[in-house]
Amino acid sequence: MERNIIEELGSLALATRLKNLSERLAKDVAQIYKESSFDFEPRWFTLFHALKNGEELAVTELAAMVQQTHPAVNQVANKLVKEGLAEERKDEVDQRKRLIKLSEKGLSLVERMEPLWKKIKAANDELLVESTDLLAALAKVETALDQKSIYDRVK
Repeated sequence: MERNIIEELGSLALATRLKNLSERLAKDVAQIYKESSFDFEPRWFTLFHALKNGEELAVTELAAMVQQTHPAVNQVANKLVKEGLAEERKDEVDQRKRLIKLSEKGLSLVERMEPLWKKIKAANDELLVESTDLLAALAKVETALDQKSIYDRVK
């Protein structure tokens, strides 16, 4: 039997285990997108979904909404703009503020992808029912980290 270091390390490898789980899910979803003839990356999803109603939002707002760093959101926004799925402009009041919204091509893609997203959600829901309530457990961990980071706990 092959040795599983991650399992042996238990909570010491928590971040690695969560990252591996995320990558595993993203890989499957990427394959589903490809087989469904969608040129779409899983890492675009949360930003794309935040903009799906045609709203124009600042990168800083989007970063807060999707709980990612400003540079990470900027990177995805740049890719969406490059692919023609989003448009950008500077805020007239504050030129430093970058505003993003989905283009007509992006909005059209939302409509075509929504049935597939419903299927992915159903599969995720089924997976979560088969396990413990992972989403509730993650929410508790996130709340606990908001109150006191791992850094502070170690110090």
